[in-house]
Amino acid sequence: MATDLKNLKWTKASVLSGLWAGIEIVAGSFLHNLKIPFSGTFLTLISITLVIGFYQIWKHPGIIWRAGIITALMKSISPSAVILGPMIAITMEGLVLEFSVRLLGRNLLGYAIAGALTMLGALVHKITHLFVLYGLDIFQIYEEMFRFAVFKMGLPNANTFHVVLSLFLIYAVLGMLAAFAGYLIGSRALNEQNSGLPDFTEALSHGKWETGDTRGNYSPALLVMHIILIPLLLFGLANLSPGYSLLIVLPYFALIAWRYRIAVRRLKKWMFWMQLLVILLLALFFGKTSASGMAGKLEALSQGFSMVLRALVVVLGFSGLSTELRAPVLQKLFYKTGFKQLYMAINNAFSILPAIVDGMATPGQFIRNPIRSIALSLQYVDSWHQHLMDRLP
Repeated sequence: MATDLKNLKWTKASVLSGLWAGIEIVAGSFLHNLKIPFSGTFLTLISITLVIGFYQIWKHPGIIWRAGIITALMKSISPSAVILGPMIAITMEGLVLEFSVRLLGRNLLGYAIAGALTMLGALVHKITHLFVLYGLDIFQIYEEMFRFAVFKMGLPNANTFHVVLSLFLIYAVLGMLAAFAGYLIGSRALNEQNSGLPDFTEALSHGKWETGDTRGNYSPALLVMHIILIPLLLFGLANLSPGYSLLIVLPYFALIAWRYRIAVRRLKKWMFWMQLLVILLLALFFGKTSASGMAGKLEALSQGFSMVLRALVVVLGFSGLSTELRAPVLQKLFYKTGFKQLYMAINNAFSILPAIVDGMATPGQFIRNPIRSIALSLQYVDSWHQHLMDRLP
């Protein structure tokens, strides 16, 4: 009986994962391709609304964290050069929502606090991402920029702490509102479940996770190399002069460029280099230095150069690491090491994903009215689950 219940949770979690991944595809690709600011924040809000809404239909403990893990692993086949960051973010969203609801109760207050904590977690993830990418120097630059701005505005008594606190409060309130919206549309969808699926031409896929990218020439040795080299290189960049830093990272960059075409494609994007140029200029004008005059400017420029090198190591290194993690042997390892339910749940989610995307609104329509789009998707939750149950042997 316990095994049947666990299997039921994994199957239902795969339905939520299919919807979650579908939203990432429909809304995420639209937002990122247009370079819309705060697109990650918007996606987190949508995820909170979807998950809380879904939970009103099936209030089974354990579904949310399972769905977070499944959706994150589905992200592993994304063609994006950087997948570890989004995978970690999605997993954390699932875990925070799951355990917040468990601790605070399945009620409106519990959902609101869960939404707030999830948004705060997303903000912490952004801050951590900046630290990993650029180191502590980026926060010193932001502090100097803040002081410069308040001085120009005639607000010398403005407190950095109050600004940061206000930002956290804004994120928390947005998370509460997203959870409240999810509660409303989920409660309504519970009473409006459709008995059939939308009319679409099914392009159900059973092989994306099972077969992986067999064209890739994956190397376990390179996977281990990335895991070891990335932290070592970051440590070296933090303690060596720019000249020596460049010497130790150039061979690694050459290996990445030779081995991973997807990383090279990212280097061809002008927006990527524009971001690094902005960081370099910010360091030049707002970096803290121990000297003044030209010597101080050169020291600040040196700090900016080290930050750029650090960002390149993180971006290119994680591109290589992400590629090696896609190896089919690692994916199939789930099945052979006692993770059969997770393996099957991922395949279930992939099998309904194309049809879910086909049944969703267009990206533009979704962005204009995400609440309505999520509500329509939730009306077919029971039908998707029955569809998966019918496929079981």
